[in-house]
Amino acid sequence: MNQSASSYVVSIQTEHVRQRPRYHWMVFGVKNPDEIVSWGHAPTLEQAESAAQNEILDLSSGRTQGGRVACTITEFTRRR
Repeated sequence: MNQSASSYVVSIQTEHVRQRPRYHWMVFGVKNPDEIVSWGHAPTLEQAESAAQNEILDLSSGRTQGGRVACTITEFTRRR
């Protein structure tokens, strides 16, 4: 069942992990806003917004059913 992109709402929250922000994004359905359809996280706000919009496009076209989306963007960190 295909739905339009306007059938979804995005929420982005910031969490500080090891003194760096991590942005958690969540996609909710408009008809049932208490139920998370998809979620994931990214190291920057821009990447979180992009990942959420890409997931909405996939949900709208029927390419995915939702769920946790693995973060495909890895941030370089140097171990001490």
